[in-house]
Amino acid sequence: MPGSRGSSPPWLSGLTGALTAEATEAGPGSDVVMARLSDALVTRALRHHAETAGEPGWLRALGDPALAAVLTAVHADLAAPWTLPSLARLAGLSRAAFAARFSATIGQPPMQYVHGCRIRRAMTLLGGGNATAAVVASRVGYGSESAFSAAFVRYAGVPPGEYRRRARSGREVGRW
Repeated sequence: MPGSRGSSPPWLSGLTGALTAEATEAGPGSDVVMARLSDALVTRALRHHAETAGEPGWLRALGDPALAAVLTAVHADLAAPWTLPSLARLAGLSRAAFAARFSATIGQPPMQYVHGCRIRRAMTLLGGGNATAAVVASRVGYGSESAFSAAFVRYAGVPPGEYRRRARSGREVGRW
């Protein structure tokens, strides 16, 4: 973390000092205190990155209230029938303004982002559970198993069933 005049920011010194004291003195409740101090340290580091990063990404978008509301809603319900107009309404922007702002801030168009989130969630469900491809398709917002399978192949390079077999065997899967 950059500071000024060759020293770290005061908040960083304070948090790391308190963490060090808890780790070395280890009194009752030290594990809870260290967990909370670690949370604060990571949060401050992420905040700094979000405020200073010039590169697009979802972390940068969290600093924009309109885009943060959209990201929160999408991640809370991937199965919702998201469209560009519905996302723009959620952001309180016109479709054109929303699409431009989202793309500039996150680095990809809104619907491409939504589809990527859906497929990555599907990969998790396929790799770790027994749900059928049809059930996974429904859980991540695809109206049919065939539409899901086609989207999955475009993103991962293999059909859902092949992905599941490879993931369970520990072999490398797909091209993402």
